[in-house]
Amino acid sequence: MKKLITLCLSLFVCFSATHAQTTIYSQNFNTGSATDWSLNTTDLGGDNSMSDNQWVINNVYAGGILAAATANEPSGITGYPNSYYMHIYSQLGVSIGQPANDNFDAGSGSTFFAAQITPVVTTGYTNVYFSFWWLRNGDASSVGKVYYRTSAGGTWTQIPTSTTTFFGSSVWAVDSFHLAAFDNQAFLEFGFQFTDGGTGNDPAFGIDDISVTGTSGTVTAPVANFESSSSTACTDSCISFSNSSGGTIDSVRWTTTPAATIAAPTSTTSTNICFPASGAYSVSITAYNSGGSNTYTAVINVTPTPHPAITQTGAVLSVPAAYTSYQWYNGLSPITGATTNTYTITTTSTYGVVVDSAGCPGGDTLTTGPLHVTTLNTLASHYWIAQPNSSSVIVNASKPIDDALAITIYDATGRKVLDEVWDAGSYTKQINGLSVANGLYIIKLSNVYTSAVLKWQKQ
Repeated sequence: MKKLITLCLSLFVCFSATHAQTTIYSQNFNTGSATDWSLNTTDLGGDNSMSDNQWVINNVYAGGILAAATANEPSGITGYPNSYYMHIYSQLGVSIGQPANDNFDAGSGSTFFAAQITPVVTTGYTNVYFSFWWLRNGDASSVGKVYYRTSAGGTWTQIPTSTTTFFGSSVWAVDSFHLAAFDNQAFLEFGFQFTDGGTGNDPAFGIDDISVTGTSGTVTAPVANFESSSSTACTDSCISFSNSSGGTIDSVRWTTTPAATIAAPTSTTSTNICFPASGAYSVSITAYNSGGSNTYTAVINVTPTPHPAITQTGAVLSVPAAYTSYQWYNGLSPITGATTNTYTITTTSTYGVVVDSAGCPGGDTLTTGPLHVTTLNTLASHYWIAQPNSSSVIVNASKPIDDALAITIYDATGRKVLDEVWDAGSYTKQINGLSVANGLYIIKLSNVYTSAVLKWQKQ
């Protein structure tokens, strides 16, 4: 815990070095009582049975046989060295002759709460600080805590975090806290809690010279603004946004219409926003302080990310001719010169393509199937004809065909004289029992992938 007493000669010097503070509230208990505080309340499970340990206001400092003396106050406390102060003491100890100074009877396992019952009004004040002097010796078992709330009967919130406790100081120390929640409040109350954890040494928990100070004057609302890494985006992508709002900023809220995924919707510095669909998104930041709020909005245009589907027809891979650029890949390697919407493959592999649509890249991959026979018109050496005898003809291929071919034979007049099927996986197909006259015939080979025409001069 950071002690302002180690940084400043006094609270006055500390505040005058930063802001011209006005005292809004103070309590030094030097009347011997405090009508604006209620001791031993049931807030946060406080024990008000008054059976042993309890809160009291007095100016007892001397120790006894069982109770250690309470340290004298330093000159920074009003009425030092032995002014009235609010503290825990053991009523049981007093009943057996011990002093009513800052001591406790360890082992009750209870908590004890003292609550402010006259609210502090900080309306019109900023930079509001809550300050007090304290002492609490011992260990982390029996500790002091400080709380605040901003409405009557409202929830008590610990200052400044849920793990801050007061212990380990047998002499007086001073602490001062500022939270945005203290500023410009029509209702602000504070409370002190002591927890008896069963161990620890005196003093128990003592409090003195409480004050609330702030800077008066009208607070100007902030001017909201942000900077973005881009004014456009692609679907399923993200843009970074940086808060550049002006003025005093207590908190911010990032929002979008329609809804997008905001990584840190309350970050006062920056956030990433990811856009799930295409369209125009209104991105807004609202900046808040005690003087009000302000909102800035900008439109981010989100372009659809392309999702082309590769199709294979024979050895040709293709995607729609609807994009501004194309790049084909064999595995992870780009194929040099393959920059159109089609690519003719020469071997079975996993191929991919990346296309661009209005600056948004997208792609697809495909593991190709078997390569199919190409047309005879362009690669005539792939097929040839042999005639073993006057009633037979053999059609040959330079490699086993991947898909079955239909064989149709026509005479010179165009009359079909035969239909046959050439099964996949073979090099040759022999057709027997041809009872046709000598002369010129046309042999057509075809399937869904290719077609070829051969001339046969029957002899």
